[in-house]
Amino acid sequence: MLDDRRFEEWLALFSHNGWYWVPIEADQDNPFDTVSIIYDDRKLLETRIRRLNNPNIHAENPPPRTSRIVGNVILENVDQAAGNYDVVSRFQLVEFRGDKQRLFAGSMRHILRPDDVGFVIEGKRINLVNSDGMLEGITTLL
Repeated sequence: MLDDRRFEEWLALFSHNGWYWVPIEADQDNPFDTVSIIYDDRKLLETRIRRLNNPNIHAENPPPRTSRIVGNVILENVDQAAGNYDVVSRFQLVEFRGDKQRLFAGSMRHILRPDDVGFVIEGKRINLVNSDGMLEGITTLL
């Protein structure tokens, strides 16, 4: 969905309490005690999607083209008390905008919860391989 810029459909996969987090430290255990690259609760995710869909957003002009590969998907943990499933995976994402190409890579953790029609995303954590390096502004959803 993200590679096709179907942002609203992607957002609809998140619960009303869903969050999206890109920590700056690989071993960071929460987004509140130190700075993060990105930490969006559901309201901030909705704002981010509105901005990405705005044709006048400078940071997205021209809009990037992306291609991602996700692999090594593993069900790592089932928290029966909370009803959550932790799914971990690895990814590589190529972003091309203007004449510049960037590569993002790392691991992801999705916390999924069953609902009436399938699963919703309670949280998505993206651990970039180079999270502690110099990064230009990231507007692409990872």
